[in-house]
Order: sequence, then structure tokens, then C-alpha cells
Amino acid sequence: MEWFPSREWLAAYRAALNDNQAYREASEGWGVDFAGDFVFEITDVPTETPLGDLPEELSRELRENLQSLSQERVETLLAGTPDELDGRLADQEGSDHERLVAAVMATPVADAPAITFPTLREAFPADLDDLLDQLERYLHKDTIHAYVDLHDGECRETAVLEDPEARDPGFRIVGPYGNWKDLLEGADVMESIFSEDLELDGSTTTILPYSEAAQELGDTAGRVDSRYLF
Repeated sequence: MEWFPSREWLAAYRAALNDNQAYREASEGWGVDFAGDFVFEITDVPTETPLGDLPEELSRELRENLQSLSQERVETLLAGTPDELDGRLADQEGSDHERLVAAVMATPVADAPAITFPTLREAFPADLDDLLDQLERYLHKDTIHAYVDLHDGECRETAVLEDPEARDPGFRIVGPYGNWKDLLEGADVMESIFSEDLELDGSTTTILPYSEAAQELGDTAGRVDSRYLF
């Protein structure tokens, strides 16, 4: 399963679209005489979520890794903590080891880069370490910009944009993380746009003849074997 939203999830989505005969047929001609690429703007990503409140498979492994640190390792880590982590440690009670575990687990995802350093990140599970790297690289305020290039029945490229202005797509769909999650869980694409759960920046009249293709875009996303970071 792939974590949503991540580079890996988008790559799986692209593969699923290109393996979807119904989408291929319904989107024939899309983007041939016009720009058919999209940027999906996923706003209000809940990065105030503490590391300890992330999905169990991530938070449990992180906690276990931290709790298994030797006393010598804890002392080494505490000798090189950044100021941000020092402040969080001061708010905790117990032994140095207990305070370190509690401080890290209580840190919001958005603040994780400020409290971590290479030797501490060694204790982070590989999936979580990669996801935090992606958020640090791709999150702009509270928004992730996902690029999807659709042309004549094919998804030619997907990417998470480090620079939100790097592409000038034909269409943008903008909405909060929770509404995108609803879409992956079965909400109707066109209904989401017309109800303004998702905002379309682009020609509605261009999309309407391709409403079946739009629905396949949503249905295919729902069939990607996904895990949700938040």
C-alpha cells in the first residue's frame, strides 16, 4: 500500500490509470487540442498532528525504536539536541530517556524537521523518515501540489511539485485534505466540483463531455491500495 499523498502514491495512481481500459476509452481525445494536464492542490494538510498520533504502524515503530535506545545512546543524543528539542524536553517529566521519547512523540509533524538531527533520525522508521523528507520538500504552508499529465487516454506523468509554479496546467482542482480523502473513499468527482467541496480552476464546459472519464479518474484513485498519513 502507498501513503497518500506521496510520490509513491502518485506513481501507483498513474500505473492504475494506464491499466484502466474504461478510462482510456472515456478520455480519448482529452488534451489533444488543449492543455489537459492538472495540478491537484491538496490544502489544509493536518501537519499539526503529533508524531504519536500518526497511523499505528508508524507511531508504534517510532516509539519502540526510541524506547529501545541504550542509556549511552540517549546521553549522546541529548548532548547534541537543537534548541527546539531542548524546549520540548523541558516540558516533559521523568528520566532523560522518558523525556526524550515523550518530547519526540508530542512533536507536530510540521515541527519534526526542527527537532530532529541525523543521529536522532536514525531511530525513525524508514517509511516515516521518507514521508517526513517529502513533506519538508513538497509542503508549502499547508498545501501539497500534485501534477498529473493526462493526454488522449494516457497518464504521461505524475509528480509532486517542489515549486508550485513549476507547471502551468490546463486545470487545477483545489480542496482540503479531508475532501480529497473523501474522493478516494468513493465521493463523486463531478458532484464534489459542483458542490464546491473541490474547486475547479479551468473550463467546466471542456470537462463536461468527459464526465465519464472524470468519474474514472476518481474511481481509479479509490482503487489504489492506499494508506492515509493523516
